[in-house]
Amino acid sequence: LAAATGEPYAELLPAGLETAAPLRLKLLERLEVVAGRPQVDSGLRLIGRELAGLLADGLEPRGELASERDVALELAFEAAGEVPVHEGRLVAGALRLLEARGLLCLRATSPRAARQFALDLACVDGRELALIRVGEQLPGADGLARVSSRALPLLDLGDLLRSSQRPPLAALERLADDLDGLLVLVDARTPCGSLACVDVPALGLEHSQRVWSQVAEDELAASELALRFRVDLVEARRAAQAASDQLILAGSERAPHRRELAVALRQQGARRMGRMVTELKSTARLNELVVPATLRHHLEDMVGWSRSAARVARDYGMRPSSGLGLGLTCLFSGLPGTGKTFAAQCLANELGLNLYRIDLSQVVSKWLGETEKALAQVFDEAEAGHGLLLFDEADALFGKRTEVKDAHDRYANVEVGYLLQRMESFAGIAILTTNLRSNIDAAFVRRLRFVLEFPVPDAARRAQLWEQALPAAAHRDPDLELAPFVERFRLCGGHIHNIALAATHLAAGAGVPLGTRELVRATYRELEKSGLSRSPSDFGPLARYLDQDAAPRSGEVAS
Repeated sequence: LAAATGEPYAELLPAGLETAAPLRLKLLERLEVVAGRPQVDSGLRLIGRELAGLLADGLEPRGELASERDVALELAFEAAGEVPVHEGRLVAGALRLLEARGLLCLRATSPRAARQFALDLACVDGRELALIRVGEQLPGADGLARVSSRALPLLDLGDLLRSSQRPPLAALERLADDLDGLLVLVDARTPCGSLACVDVPALGLEHSQRVWSQVAEDELAASELALRFRVDLVEARRAAQAASDQLILAGSERAPHRRELAVALRQQGARRMGRMVTELKSTARLNELVVPATLRHHLEDMVGWSRSAARVARDYGMRPSSGLGLGLTCLFSGLPGTGKTFAAQCLANELGLNLYRIDLSQVVSKWLGETEKALAQVFDEAEAGHGLLLFDEADALFGKRTEVKDAHDRYANVEVGYLLQRMESFAGIAILTTNLRSNIDAAFVRRLRFVLEFPVPDAARRAQLWEQALPAAAHRDPDLELAPFVERFRLCGGHIHNIALAATHLAAGAGVPLGTRELVRATYRELEKSGLSRSPSDFGPLARYLDQDAAPRSGEVAS
């Protein structure tokens, strides 16, 4: 019909699908027929060859790539950069190898570095780059041939390798036979057999400088952004576009400045982290942290370390010859409520970073190798420079290795071993917190830059914590005295914050200023919740504000 009428195939096919003929002609197939339900409730699927024909008139720049096997894949065309970001000799050699062999595997610890290397190859070759994320099977040759006629295709095998563990080497070679070059992105540990392969180096400061010089408004902005963010050209361009869109919404027509680019990068980085982390948002700064002076100086040293890391590598020549990272990894230990997580929030805000708390329910898997893969993605994103990793209650991941008595012990030790290696090469910022330092494997402690102990606050700091946690004086009862609470209850900052919040709600609910009665009731509840002693003798003169039916009698042991 298309040949007889001269009408475009893509326009005729949808009209023909409205009749029953496609089922008879084997153009459609039913996905599932359920007994007792009408046929209109069952799904339909186009046969693969019709999908290929449907796209014969051209591909959209962004959308779905379909093949004759009905494989839907993400497809995006990206313009190459002005100049290569990676070292020119390596890019030129890789391009010659691609022309000679037809297929080239890009093997890298960071997918972002491999994507940038592919953009560099497209730049030297004078073509666009087609980024194709492969699903559970490879696309067909027809769909890839149409893409290859326009751009240099890069197959990201991440999802496929997660399901099959090994790349389909023979199928990849067959695909490359009819194409004008094919790039394949694989993990650093993926065996490539006889396929041509390039080990792509990670993105360093000099690479970031070349990326940002093509996006930022001037060289000064490029230098500042390069010190903070290790991203490829695709991510930098998308951040610039997002920042520009926000300016348009605000009624401005100027180009985005470096601060707006940094905000856009942090936002898109948080979205990429997905469900594996929880982003902790706060505005706290280090001057709000109530800790001993020595501990505060250590935290300030951490800020200075992070800000000067790139200059140390560039100007002082302190590059790790052994392949070890120059990242900032720290351990915060101390009792619950002493300010470990709050200190991490303060550090993130001082450095202008997102704070990502690792969600162990999404990272730790019972399936062999899945935990390591999830952690690899988390570490890779953190190394891009948009976030600080917080491993709260780090004992769950960084605990001591045990004697191998069964398979569970062996796989647990494998995970700990992977973490040891990854922390050693990590180039970002990570903070581990624990209530008991002795639970952390000693091998991790050796790899940490800072190990800080958060003590229980003394009376002077407890007074400061009470004043800081309670609402302003205008909302307090003038007769409220904090000295009895400071002296009688050796509480940490987390407990004091909870008490202040509960007492404020009690006062607001009663429509009165916050007074001693509300503070006593909230303190009793916090002690009860924490399993601490709460008898009238503990409260002393404050006991008259207690609910006598709820408070334990003098001499009783509180649970």
